[in-house]
Amino acid sequence: MASVIRLMLPTRLACAASALAFVAAMAGPLPTAEAQDFPAKPITLIIPFPAGGATDIAGRVLAERMAISLKQPIVVDNRAGAAGAIGIKAVATAAPDGYTLGVSGVGTTALLEPLGRNLGFSPGNDLNYVGHMGSSAMLIAAKSDLGAKSMSELIALARSKPEQLTYGTSGIGSPGHLAMEWLLFDAGVKIMHLPYRGNAPLLNDLVGKHADLGVLTIPGTSDQVKAGNIVPIAVTSTVRSDELPDVPTTREAGIRDFAAELWNVLVAPKGTPQPIVDKISAALAEAMKDPRVHTRFKANGLVPVTMTPAETRAFVDTERAKWADVVRKSGVKAD
Repeated sequence: MASVIRLMLPTRLACAASALAFVAAMAGPLPTAEAQDFPAKPITLIIPFPAGGATDIAGRVLAERMAISLKQPIVVDNRAGAAGAIGIKAVATAAPDGYTLGVSGVGTTALLEPLGRNLGFSPGNDLNYVGHMGSSAMLIAAKSDLGAKSMSELIALARSKPEQLTYGTSGIGSPGHLAMEWLLFDAGVKIMHLPYRGNAPLLNDLVGKHADLGVLTIPGTSDQVKAGNIVPIAVTSTVRSDELPDVPTTREAGIRDFAAELWNVLVAPKGTPQPIVDKISAALAEAMKDPRVHTRFKANGLVPVTMTPAETRAFVDTERAKWADVVRKSGVKAD
């Protein structure tokens, strides 16, 4: 009998060990001590544009709230240049320890590479996508005396005056430029592009009737709409803007399957440990739930969006493929 017991004990021990191994595998890897202690010092958030713009505002609002959850300061570092590429390259080449993060917009993440820009890093391969940081619509508007007040009227006018109308954007290869080229391609009409150095000079020329159309950011523009100085045609998002609730979306205006939003995502260097990424992502999700964040976002034309790291990666991959196709069809090249 004793020999039987001796034979059974190892078998039972082996089964118990196998069961424990299975439970551990299902639970995933245990956090390292480094991840459990994170963050142990201030975090740097690189915003690749000057202070005061929409990306800067979104980054600062969220950093302030995330610092509460993470119990460490998040220090904003504005590193502007090369349409955002300089700042995000600094993130991509930083130590993958969670202490250097960045705010990467649609341009840097999805447009510059297919436009032929040499970024010095690959947005698809050299970054870890932590979470979504909100989106905003663009506004397609016309000068007050153009004679078109809807998308159907605008397309009909463009067909009657091929390549005689003009539209302005904040620059060659900008989100507004590519969005309009996508729309015109789908509608089968041509309108001449006028690149500007930003939203403000474009808005001034549209109000002054020196351009027929413009693709504009909504904050700072809605007052001119309400004053009747420009005519809103459509917003480019999937839902209407809170600032301009009476303006239809492009889809409502008859352009099927069209959506072109400005958005930002929180990024970290590739190789950042997943438990650290998850902790930062959880802090971002908490920030997105805060009513104070919602209020400040709304005041700046921003819409809160919450995504997990996996959902953010899938979103970015979809957007990169979409915009690469737009660039290919439009033939636009970086200036």
